[in-house]
Amino acid sequence: MTKPFPLLRRVLLMAVISATPGFAQAQDVQTQAMIAERVTQHNPTAEAYIKDRPILGWQLTSDQFDDIPIAIRENLGSVDATGYDQAYLAENTGSIIALQFRKDGPDFYIIGKGTFDEKYELVPLDDVAAKNTRLIERLDLAPEVKAMFEDQTPGMVGALKTTPVEMLRVSDLGYATDATLIIQAPWGEQTKPEGADAFLVWDEGENQYYMVNTDADGLPSSYVPAK
Repeated sequence: MTKPFPLLRRVLLMAVISATPGFAQAQDVQTQAMIAERVTQHNPTAEAYIKDRPILGWQLTSDQFDDIPIAIRENLGSVDATGYDQAYLAENTGSIIALQFRKDGPDFYIIGKGTFDEKYELVPLDDVAAKNTRLIERLDLAPEVKAMFEDQTPGMVGALKTTPVEMLRVSDLGYATDATLIIQAPWGEQTKPEGADAFLVWDEGENQYYMVNTDADGLPSSYVPAK
């Protein structure tokens, strides 16, 4: 029998790989409908987490991106590759941008206004300094934001999430931890890096899931298990 030419073998191999679930998970954006179907199929157990410390935020008093300090604006969605558009900013004027940090840099994102109004309360910046020392240490990763915090620039606020949050592990939905996962979210797309788990949270205001990536301890970033 004549063997297939090398090019044909490669074409056939790619066809087989592209048909496998793992390949689709790594490459395709998972829509809200796809996620909901997996939740129904796998019926995962929800885990309850709560914020363990107040966060630093920037108040959104305008629907114009240019009114957000550039040091904050240029880092929006930097961790999970979230892209915010003008409509989403307008919808959430009155909320805050959460100014969080990972070990390697800023993790800034907009908190949905409905979620902010229902589940957060503003606290003094002094509370952030006293109770979130890890955040204060990581402000060195964004010197301009650190200066705004130290100067207590108008617009800088502390915020605390006051209610437990139920989360679903993406690995419990059949998504591979060793593959990149991109999901459709209320504000665009979010990305889970390969080699890590992540969590999904149901946003009642948007009627959609959004994703929370994990920290070095495997917990949802900035959360601890609820007691």
